[in-house]
Amino acid sequence: MTVRFQTLGPLRIRRDGSESPAGRPQQQAVLAALLAARGRPLTATQLLHAVWGEDDDRWPARPKRVLATHVYRIRQLPAFSPAGAGADASARANAGTGAVLLQAGDGYRLSVEDGAVDMHRFDDAVRAAAAARKKGDLDAAHALLTRGLDLWYGTALEGVPGPLAGRVRQRLTVSRTAALEARLSIDVARGRHAEVLPEIAALAEAPDASGQALSLLVLALFGSGRRDEAFAVLDRARDQAGELGLDPAPELERAHQEILGSLAPAGPARSGPRGPVRPCHLPPDIADFTGRTAEATRLMSALAPADGSTHRPAIVHGAAGTGKTALAVHVAHRLRDAYPDGQLYVGLTGSHALPVRPGQILAAFIRALGGDVPDDEAAMAEAYQAALDGRRVMVVLDDVRDLAAIRPLVPRHPGCGALVTGRALTGLLPGAEWLALGAFSPDDALGLLVRVLGLSRIEDEPDAARSLAEACRCHPALLRTTAARLAARPHWSLASMVDRMAGA
Repeated sequence: MTVRFQTLGPLRIRRDGSESPAGRPQQQAVLAALLAARGRPLTATQLLHAVWGEDDDRWPARPKRVLATHVYRIRQLPAFSPAGAGADASARANAGTGAVLLQAGDGYRLSVEDGAVDMHRFDDAVRAAAAARKKGDLDAAHALLTRGLDLWYGTALEGVPGPLAGRVRQRLTVSRTAALEARLSIDVARGRHAEVLPEIAALAEAPDASGQALSLLVLALFGSGRRDEAFAVLDRARDQAGELGLDPAPELERAHQEILGSLAPAGPARSGPRGPVRPCHLPPDIADFTGRTAEATRLMSALAPADGSTHRPAIVHGAAGTGKTALAVHVAHRLRDAYPDGQLYVGLTGSHALPVRPGQILAAFIRALGGDVPDDEAAMAEAYQAALDGRRVMVVLDDVRDLAAIRPLVPRHPGCGALVTGRALTGLLPGAEWLALGAFSPDDALGLLVRVLGLSRIEDEPDAARSLAEACRCHPALLRTTAARLAARPHWSLASMVDRMAGA
């Protein structure tokens, strides 16, 4: 007989693959306490505290007799071996793989087969994953965390009464969240940003979301090319911390520094003969990029005119979350054939703290183009332009605030292009093509929902889909966030999300 106890949801007992009853609520509380003890004996008093609390005024009359009754009923469950109280060692050994509830002094001890309790398998997987990660074996850590998380099927010990069940429930819930964050952090480190973004977004939406969950959301958004949204999360977290008189979570600050480091790639200056250097620093194009057809066409006409005339710098400006970065990166990818000698990208973080220094950017660009970096910043600007001379390179300058400040980064040579994004821009960039970016059209908004949620889900609720787009004001960032919530909750209807937004 094979017995398994499932505790990572409502308490269930499975005997030879079939579910058997777990008994009445307080009987389940006694059983949960014995399972949580993991083979250790519990005194009668410990079990009474576990089920009814430490205040003996709340205990039933003749509490030990009531406890003995619950123990008797547990022993009568089909999953339990008849070798119970008073069984000798040989009887216990012959009890097979069923559970055995043994007398231990004035208390009891539950003996089960190794691996029979899912909460223990989960705990073991989490500990083993931590050890594997410490050794640098991320593949093993990821597999162990996934295996442990797959054991969950609801809220741990859901519906089981008693203070001990409540404490175990809370501990397991915290451990589950930590395990999920650890597994997602490995996914993010492996570059699976877009793939795990819906799961991270759902985790970060919790009212008690940790700094780690928010930092993963920032990194996943950034790695998916949704930079405006990543910085918007940073801004909100800082604002909320400031309102409470607190500093932002250190995990968020580390994520911010990681982003800044990736925006200005650098490496040691090289010397000696060099072959042609064709850098491509563009972030990946968004797999589900939707709409903006007219805007993309206009930018491409400015940056690579069909008539062969001299192209102009292009500036995309608009409010946060309108998709400026996504559009710029998308267009830059489409123009790679027009700029075969390289594509340079940097985020200036103009509307955020800790902006990247111009000298740092110039140095990074010069190195990327295969040049030597001078010591003087003014000389860097000339060295940068010299490195561009005779090449066809696209330069994308993202999240700019002051156009005058970025002029040293804008190529002066006719074969090179410049694509700039920003919110409240100041200064001038002579000869530039300006493109204001706002909300999606209703058709583009529906198109985004289709790309994220799938056509069948939209066709099932076409009116609700249109209402959802209207509730989001066709705002790209809000649409994406809402669609991510729905993607992570396939059991939610679109209409229910509209109702939630209306009641917010």
